[in-house]
Amino acid sequence: MPGQDPGLFRQTHLIASGAQNWISQPLVAHGKQFAYASTLAVYIYNNEDQQLQKITGYQSHTITAFAWNPRDSNLIAVATNDDHVNIFDVAKDESVKKLKMPKRSVVQLEWDPNNPQIIRCVADNTLCKLNLDKNMLEQLRFSPPAGHRITRMVRNARLLSMCAIGTDKGQVYLYNTDNGVHETVVTNYKEPIVDLDFDPKSEDYMLVACASGQISMWCVQGAFNMDPKKKEIKPMVITEFSRQPAGLCACKFMPNMPGTFVTASDRHGVLRTWSVSNANPMNMIKLEQGKVHSLAPLQGVESGSKLSVSFKTGEVSIVDVRTRRTRWATAGGHTETVFDCVIAPSDPNKLISASFDGTVRCWDMRTKEQTACFYTGDAPSGRLGSDNEAHEAGRGALYTCAISCDGGTIAAAGFEGIVYFFDVESGKALKAHRVHSGAVHRIVAHPLEHGVFATAGLDARCCVVTRDGLRKALNHTMPIQGCSWDPFQPDIIACGGKDGTIEIWNVTNDDHQSIDTIRDKHTTKVYGVLYSPLVQGRLMSVSDDKTAKIFELTPDGRYTARMPVTLEGHESNVRGQAWHPEIPEICFTGSWDKTVRTWNSVTGQCLQVTKRHLADVYAIATHPARPFLAVTCSRDSTIRFWSTEECAPAAKIRAVLGKDATSCSIVGEEKNGDERKRLLGRAAGRDLAEKMAASSSDGERFGAAFAALSGEPLAEELWYLATIESTGVKDARGFGATGISVPHRSEVESLVGDAAARLEEARFVKTRGGDKKDVALRKAATLRLELGDFRAYCELMKEIGEWDAALSIAPAVSLEYWRRLAGERIKSMEKDEDADVERLVHLQLAAGKASDATSGLVRAGRDEEAFTVACTAAEGRFGPEIAEDAGGTPSPSPLKKLAPLGSGGGGGSPPKPAGPLSPPPAPGHHARMPSDGSGAGGPLDTLPHNLDGSLPAALKARNSLPSLGGGVGKLAPLPPIAGAGTLNKLRAVSAFGSLQTNGNGHASRDGDGGALPPTPAGAQGVVAAAKKFIAKGGVDEASTVRGAQAAARLLHGDAIGAASRYLSVGNTREAVRALIRGAQFEMATALMRTLPESSPGSKDAAHVLACERAVELGEWEIAAEAAGSIQNVTERSWRLLLVRARFAATESDPSIVERFDRMCDATRDAGGAWEGGCGGDTAESAVLHALVGETDRAASETVHAVNDELGRNGQWNAKALTRLLEALHVVSHGANALKPIDPVIRAEVTLQRCYLSALVLSSAGYTPAANALFHHARAALKHLNKGEARFGFPHAIAMISIHELSLMMGHHPTEAEEGLAEVAEAASVPMQLREIAARLHANLTATSDIPREEPALPAMESIVPPVGYNGAMDWKAPKMTMGDALRTARMWDAAGATDHAFFRTPH
Repeated sequence: MPGQDPGLFRQTHLIASGAQNWISQPLVAHGKQFAYASTLAVYIYNNEDQQLQKITGYQSHTITAFAWNPRDSNLIAVATNDDHVNIFDVAKDESVKKLKMPKRSVVQLEWDPNNPQIIRCVADNTLCKLNLDKNMLEQLRFSPPAGHRITRMVRNARLLSMCAIGTDKGQVYLYNTDNGVHETVVTNYKEPIVDLDFDPKSEDYMLVACASGQISMWCVQGAFNMDPKKKEIKPMVITEFSRQPAGLCACKFMPNMPGTFVTASDRHGVLRTWSVSNANPMNMIKLEQGKVHSLAPLQGVESGSKLSVSFKTGEVSIVDVRTRRTRWATAGGHTETVFDCVIAPSDPNKLISASFDGTVRCWDMRTKEQTACFYTGDAPSGRLGSDNEAHEAGRGALYTCAISCDGGTIAAAGFEGIVYFFDVESGKALKAHRVHSGAVHRIVAHPLEHGVFATAGLDARCCVVTRDGLRKALNHTMPIQGCSWDPFQPDIIACGGKDGTIEIWNVTNDDHQSIDTIRDKHTTKVYGVLYSPLVQGRLMSVSDDKTAKIFELTPDGRYTARMPVTLEGHESNVRGQAWHPEIPEICFTGSWDKTVRTWNSVTGQCLQVTKRHLADVYAIATHPARPFLAVTCSRDSTIRFWSTEECAPAAKIRAVLGKDATSCSIVGEEKNGDERKRLLGRAAGRDLAEKMAASSSDGERFGAAFAALSGEPLAEELWYLATIESTGVKDARGFGATGISVPHRSEVESLVGDAAARLEEARFVKTRGGDKKDVALRKAATLRLELGDFRAYCELMKEIGEWDAALSIAPAVSLEYWRRLAGERIKSMEKDEDADVERLVHLQLAAGKASDATSGLVRAGRDEEAFTVACTAAEGRFGPEIAEDAGGTPSPSPLKKLAPLGSGGGGGSPPKPAGPLSPPPAPGHHARMPSDGSGAGGPLDTLPHNLDGSLPAALKARNSLPSLGGGVGKLAPLPPIAGAGTLNKLRAVSAFGSLQTNGNGHASRDGDGGALPPTPAGAQGVVAAAKKFIAKGGVDEASTVRGAQAAARLLHGDAIGAASRYLSVGNTREAVRALIRGAQFEMATALMRTLPESSPGSKDAAHVLACERAVELGEWEIAAEAAGSIQNVTERSWRLLLVRARFAATESDPSIVERFDRMCDATRDAGGAWEGGCGGDTAESAVLHALVGETDRAASETVHAVNDELGRNGQWNAKALTRLLEALHVVSHGANALKPIDPVIRAEVTLQRCYLSALVLSSAGYTPAANALFHHARAALKHLNKGEARFGFPHAIAMISIHELSLMMGHHPTEAEEGLAEVAEAASVPMQLREIAARLHANLTATSDIPREEPALPAMESIVPPVGYNGAMDWKAPKMTMGDALRTARMWDAAGATDHAFFRTPH
């Protein structure tokens, strides 16, 4: 049975489902998490950085309600439309109880906070109680009047026995869950109750919201009052808020903002914030996602004023109500089953998906962002097809989609038989055509002819169609559900039928007869057929008989009668299918059994079973330009991305070392030295060698290699960054590059400026209403502000009427500019009869218009205040009045179009702040605000988790950062700027961050004439300036931000994303380390060779790492060649000796071993014998003994040498120990591990390998691999202690524990403190070690008042890291295996990342 190892088909990312819209409350917040319900599952995110933690609660039927257990965040209750309630354990990812509700559809659930075994629910419009202990459903005493439907049920958080219930007839009831008493609160609302909410700070107040827009606050203090003396106290309305337009859908109190609540409408994307003390709304928050569906405030004090919002589009966002900023938002997502996905033939970065929700969505595969959404309901109305049936907008559930070979037209179809067409460039729906009388299950694009498609319909026809309509129909005898064009003979098309037959057609024939029919191979319906893109005439079919079959056809399309290869193993109907675009033998299938299987199509062998989807897998997409990347879609509504690079595991290392990647071995085949070409596709088999040879730099060369051979979507971006860093050419991506998620620091100005310019074009686009224009210009203003173009920001905010925001930033341009802007605002307010007089007067005074202010106060009847102002003005204390220009206009007219920064347009560049590289501003010059001014280097992806620019708490720089003046102080953000969009918090700018040129290499000037010193032109100069500044001890805040981002990415399983962020600020060393920790060894090798100056000896380290990886893959000749490329003669000889020894332990044929030895001798190219030429130490001697078969002697020598060194106090000889560790690896390699030697020595070999490897990894921090190695070292020592035989390891178990705990102190202080206390108090531990533990414990407890780093967050649900991924420690995750941990340490040491300082006794 094939394994579940993720290697061959490993998930690298996913696009989550959208939140569903057919239940009233799809959003729920609890503790430090929030969740939303999709069609079939619950998506759980953490509050802190909004990463997807878990997809759980999967159902086979549509979810109708769900609720979190208030006492246990691992338990959720999920109700479905098949009348079941399922209790899920999130941590175990399993159902713990499933209850059948007798003919009752549950629409709301509420867990009893006092009794976790009781769930109250609204079932079949009746209030019921579900007892989990007794598995019993009990109908409660309350039911609404006949004809009324319950729309809301909420509990009073302060008075737990009180529930409120609303109905669709406008009635509200209060229900006592303790005694079943209920009473009517109100019956005079005429519209449905859409929301109810109790004040979280008081048990007395309740909000009631109606669909008509009516909002009331009730005092429920007298409810259920049994005291006869107080019977006159009844619930009453205490506030009627101003009526809102119809469409009100949600009304929620904010738990951390006392007296504040928020309302939303399903007619638009505007949230309104209210105070209970004011009948009118305080503020509006415009959200670009459009119509709102539900709200759920995040819980916990640390969540502050954050609110989760779901939209009609299925999107979900987090909004900060206090600052009115969107903090985070999903990229969109289908809200129903995703039946099909396809990658555009003309663009390997564009993905198209079709869903039962009636949409076709376009995605950028690099950023996973939605770039377009087409609705079938937008198709023009009119007569469709020959039956003259009119199209009904809103229908159009889709089963299949395709994009034409030129990328210009998208076609999609579904159960109606209508084919929908969409124009990609214009984004518009075209005329739809009804070409089938039954459902269409497959549509495919012609491989060569633009805009031509073929469809397979249940009306037994295969139709060739274009956007103009039907071109040709091929009539079958049975309904068909699959069709495929032959890429070698594009006029030939194969179709799969309901009766299990496959018919082959030539569409140019006029005789309406098929070429051939394949019968009796499948026992039931053929759902899909697909021609191989690499082998002519090879056809795969998938069927409801749970199999796939491989047929061989003649070039003209006829069946050869050769028995097909049957792919058996799926447990249900097979739906998805794809061929590997490079390896002709490999194919993939997806099934209703939730799995994707990887097959050898020649032998029929199943190579791997992958189960990550939660439901039926319907489609698998691949592309010849990205052959090792695959995409799948499913009934679970997710789209998932996969790496298949382990199907040819040695291809990458061969390409990195300049070898022919196409000759690599493939998974499942025996290694026989055959050098035949195995990769036959376009990217690797045909174009790769030519692209690499034509590359002008190592970065470009390796970028081409990894684009063709890596399955990681972010690999392309990493190599663009490496090319920029190595060559200094900042336009390495090419003109108009898209899909950029991590810009290099040298690109930021131009990329962000271009993005702002595109947004500013919204002022010339006609839209219904001004919201979209305002949102776009607000975003543009934010980008201008992040780039330090304060004037542009002010002009844009002024243009959309947000004067306060403009005036708050105007002083950063100059005081004179602020006064002019204030003059404009004063004039506009003077013309407005409803203007706030108080604010107008204040602004007039600040602008020097004291006489106008005096007149205004007199008109307002405030004579005494007018008198005070007049007296002050007479003494000249208000300053001069603003001088107007000749035309009488205080400032230039609004900008027609703001040019990107660096193009010579737009003033307002910030002056250089005082710091180590700049003198203080000259007298009379306007100085920037000291620690909260805006910098000139805010990148597009400044902070990936929070759109408002704040770092997640666990990733913030600890305590404080050095200030520019050399002192220490926290970086203070500016106060919130009203209406500034998703504005990043402004941080103090480093000296490098403020360096700007105006495009000609000359200094920019601020709005007051202060000049900046010139800086080197071009990216190379900018990068050099940054490095020089940092070398002098400056604070590089861009690196600080990127470092925090990289740590988050590494934490969540994205090593390439982490490395990209390090590279974007020139930190190659950390980029390499991130790649090694992420098991991306080939990429790390290539990066070290591209940027050898990253650290001393990195070029040799790259060869050592390549050698180790080649040995691991069994590429022995390449390993020897890599070792032979090492410049250091001693190291070269040592590595070649290790390669020889390992090969000898692997290969049993003496003649082959002898031939390999001769090759190593020639590669070594050094005089003298091997003995003594590799260092002449014990390690060399041991390896030589192992090479000639004396494994016992080699092991004994090495073990004794290690014990002698470890027995010394203080610093150990780390170089000697790491060489001895290599000898220990040789002793344990291949056949050597099976040779009989002294069992005590063998146990000590294991102990020493684990202990020394743990020390090697110490410089990476306390990681999963280090944790596993310390654990296995202790286990080996315990085993030795139990035996009677003597052994030489010089330390107790407690010594290993102290070493581990001392490493934990900086990463997991709480756990380390507990462990040290345990060791210090253990009577069995030697006194000297107890004293060491006590001292370490005292040092740690002395810092207990300092805020400690929070525990690592769980890895993201969307990424499955490679085997051996050495990210952050997760105590809940399974422990890494000893083999994987040892491998990780070996690669870490090979890359030169070992820190010898950790090789010492604890102190």
